[in-house]
Amino acid sequence: MKSKFQKIKGTYDILPPESKKWNEAISILQSISSQFGYEEIKTPIIENIDLFKQNIGYETDVSKEMFSWEDSSSNQLVLKPEMTAPVVRAYIESGFFRSKPLCKLFYIDALFRREKPQKGRQRQFHQFGIEALGSSEVEQDVEVILLATKVLCHLGITNTTLQINNIGNHETRKKYEEKLNGYFSDYKSKLSKLSQNRLENNSLRILDSKEKEDLEIIKNAPLINEFLTKDELNNFKTLLSHLDALEISYKESGHLVRGLDYYNGTTFEISNMSSRSQNALLGGGRYDYLVESMGGPSTPAVGFAAGIERLLIESSMHDKNEEIDFFIGFDSHAEKAIRIANQLIDEGYSIHIDTLKKSEKNQLKNAIKMNASFYLRCNELIELKNLSSKEECVINNITDLKKFIKS
Repeated sequence: MKSKFQKIKGTYDILPPESKKWNEAISILQSISSQFGYEEIKTPIIENIDLFKQNIGYETDVSKEMFSWEDSSSNQLVLKPEMTAPVVRAYIESGFFRSKPLCKLFYIDALFRREKPQKGRQRQFHQFGIEALGSSEVEQDVEVILLATKVLCHLGITNTTLQINNIGNHETRKKYEEKLNGYFSDYKSKLSKLSQNRLENNSLRILDSKEKEDLEIIKNAPLINEFLTKDELNNFKTLLSHLDALEISYKESGHLVRGLDYYNGTTFEISNMSSRSQNALLGGGRYDYLVESMGGPSTPAVGFAAGIERLLIESSMHDKNEEIDFFIGFDSHAEKAIRIANQLIDEGYSIHIDTLKKSEKNQLKNAIKMNASFYLRCNELIELKNLSSKEECVINNITDLKKFIKS
């Protein structure tokens, strides 16, 4: 039978038992973030469109893919397409820069982008990410990367590659972009249409292209390390030294840039290499100028974001069948069944009350199918059966039941 209504293109339902897997993954993300001293932040699903247009760049893919509209009061609103800008807005608006000199936040949230739906990438998707605001020290970059590797490890994601780069400060980037403009201009006719457009607006983003015709050209493009200052080179060297000490393997990638305009300094990406092509699992870096550009004080910051759908695809976690302690059936003694169910809940047990009033044979079959530990049937007598040992007994009250299951 076909439903009269279908889900919107680019969205999907998270159904049992997959929802259990989601909850377990989210619990892992929350636990590791808390271990590192990060606190959870939740921001509204809608924001003013200028929050993104003025801070992530007009020519970025994210900016072009936003779901936006004008409300009845002529406010230009948008379903949030990324989380760093909302987190920074909340950081400034709440005054955290005064009360938390080093503010460490994490988020798990639904985001929205109008892009072509594909496996692991939908128009409504979910992200986990962290943002550390207040420290300019390279050790803060190291902590962020370490946290990222711990997350992947606990989700059972192996065979990954960490690519890392330093894209310098604004002055460094400006000089580098001038060099890139000259280089890519020589190949303009051979670039993809997307990269030709980027050449006019932001040549640095051509390095992020995955288009076939661009890859060979990018391979021979100038590297930014030629333009890094002495301090930037030393910081990068220190960062790599710390990663070596932690035995975190990495690959220096001179062409690695991030997709949003607010990044500077350290940039990194962790990809899964289990399939034929690299699949980015998470990425991040520094954005030392974003807080100030949004009206806050000068505040260095670093973070990363990971698509939860992509993490779950690559995770070795398996869907698990739900297990319950008691399957409770009855026919005409509903009051007795509901009373004992209530007592079992208060004792901390999980239960399933079968309100279909099927036969004992059908109830028993369903109890086994649902991986129940015990089948309890309420008639004039209360019958209890251990579905593993097949042992049975008749009980009078909850005290008798507890004695039986402990025997």
